[in-house]
Amino acid sequence: MGFLYLILSISIMKKALLLSLAILCTGFYSFAQKLNTTNTFNEALRQAIEKNKPILLIVAVPRLTNPVITNGVNVKYTGALENKEVIEKINETFVVYRTVMTDTAVRSILSRSSVTSFPAYVFLRPDKNVFYKDFGNFSQNSRYFSMIDSALNAYKLKPISELENEYNANKEDIELLKKLIDARKKTGINNNAELIEQYVNKLKIGDFNDYKTVLYILEAGPYTNGNAYKYSHSNQKIIDSIYKKEPLQKRMSFNNFMINNTMNDAIKGKNFIMAQSAANFTRNTWNRDYQKGAKAYDSQLMRYYLGVKDTAQYLQTATYHYDNFYMRIGADSIKKIEAREREALQKRDLSNIIDRKIVSKERMDSLMKLDGKQKITQTFVTVGSTSSNFANELNNAAWTFYQTGTKNLNYLTKAMLWSRRSIELNPIGGYYDTLAHLLYRLGYFEEAIKTQEDAIEKSKLQGMNPVNLQAELKKMKARQI
Repeated sequence: MGFLYLILSISIMKKALLLSLAILCTGFYSFAQKLNTTNTFNEALRQAIEKNKPILLIVAVPRLTNPVITNGVNVKYTGALENKEVIEKINETFVVYRTVMTDTAVRSILSRSSVTSFPAYVFLRPDKNVFYKDFGNFSQNSRYFSMIDSALNAYKLKPISELENEYNANKEDIELLKKLIDARKKTGINNNAELIEQYVNKLKIGDFNDYKTVLYILEAGPYTNGNAYKYSHSNQKIIDSIYKKEPLQKRMSFNNFMINNTMNDAIKGKNFIMAQSAANFTRNTWNRDYQKGAKAYDSQLMRYYLGVKDTAQYLQTATYHYDNFYMRIGADSIKKIEAREREALQKRDLSNIIDRKIVSKERMDSLMKLDGKQKITQTFVTVGSTSSNFANELNNAAWTFYQTGTKNLNYLTKAMLWSRRSIELNPIGGYYDTLAHLLYRLGYFEEAIKTQEDAIEKSKLQGMNPVNLQAELKKMKARQI
């Protein structure tokens, strides 16, 4: 049942921010100076209403100031977005707001439309409703012109708000409901669990023997403990056929939608039974790989405990989880395991994802520690180190323990050991910063200061702006953390 989906779906945490690991970075670059952009998002909204034009959000990753060397290759890139004809077409058609993914003014829009790939192009109506999205840095003018044409065609369609009003006025009309679900899916809104529950209630028993109907239900991301999921699985032959015939990427996607929709509502309603259902579903996607299934189950429950702020249960579960799944094997063994996993991904036809330049998780951790925005002139691409997964998970766990504010020496010591292992696997600045804060919390002030200085030096070598790390160092020296 598409058990590899977790490799791309598990969220990472650093400084209380979540980011999907499926971020694909096909280029970060300087947007041409002739591209007309507004200074603020509110200004873009004002101009959109005044000029009766749609808005184009161009969203990149912050503070990538240097090219990254991958396997000895210094990668640079010039995109077609710097081409005069492309710029003129965009300026003529849209009100443009260029920003970065950490911009709080657009964060809710990115989240609502499941924007996880950057640089992102998000097209909005003046009322802030998304009607189209795309991503990537393209070398051909035609690719941008095609994106613009597709966006304009989508702009002509009926807005989601109108479809919602029409359906609410006639909730017995299954075709109106289907149009609403389809429109939401086209704009990247994948939390359609409530709507698909209403949809299945309008179907007949025989409808669940239809391949397309069952696939449609799954693609809407039903709750794993809801009627839509239950009814869609009433014919196991169809379910087996779907998980056999449909492309792996599609199976991973609707599995992710089901898990995320279920867990998000479980957290919202503080419903542990619902959370447990999502965790069980996650475990079952790993089929006979019982260890990875157990690992995934724990991860989902930890996500729930953090979401409902059950710190005590989180700390207890996480201590067992990371000691059991991450600390019982040595660094050399970890590197061999991850090398085998990369090879397995390639054999399962996922090599194209690597070719599309996945941003390493540890790099994104470092990025999320930074504020502000900056013009970017080179491409950032990296496939990630051999130890990125284990190192990043251990670092995130250590940082989360610090973020809980716990003063328990046992928990802090555990976190410190995890942090040291993450550095052993991959010695980057963000991981040293985590260790420095834990050492400070434990009262080892001089060692914390030295470690934070190491974090600054490592970050400089990565081409990162160390200003925030330097600010933390200043606080440590003044004993003000």
